[in-house]
Amino acid sequence: MGTGERSEARRRAVAVGPGVCHALGLTMLVITEWVRADLKDATSMTSHGYLKGMIEFAGSLADTDWYQPAVELYDKVSFGEPRAALWAAVIMALVVRLNRYGPHEAQEVLSWVAAAYCLLGTLALLPYLAAPGAGVILVLALCGGVVNLATR
Repeated sequence: MGTGERSEARRRAVAVGPGVCHALGLTMLVITEWVRADLKDATSMTSHGYLKGMIEFAGSLADTDWYQPAVELYDKVSFGEPRAALWAAVIMALVVRLNRYGPHEAQEVLSWVAAAYCLLGTLALLPYLAAPGAGVILVLALCGGVVNLATR
């Protein structure tokens, strides 16, 4: 295997590895923004049936040993602005994926940093998955498609 072939194989591995995390981060971003917009115009919280599912899911996660530390780490890493940081991580991931002529090493580092943050955000925001119900599969598929299309 020549140098060019190894480099291409490494690029493909990097595109697949963090891409799953990027898709998860984009999925969580879409769902949390949808919930935020839906609740912004709400006159009564009880009119939103998905809130009960979110609360129950959050309660079951609170009984685990890993969820609360993940949420605390997510808050610390985002410097108190988790929404803005998730937006930044997803946009950074998409920009890196779209930039086929950028410096590979720097882009690889940025891609993995964005992937790590997206994964942490996904873990911390898991209760939001109850909002779309089974529609989460459609949202994940669409977000995975967007990430795949953006991959150089």
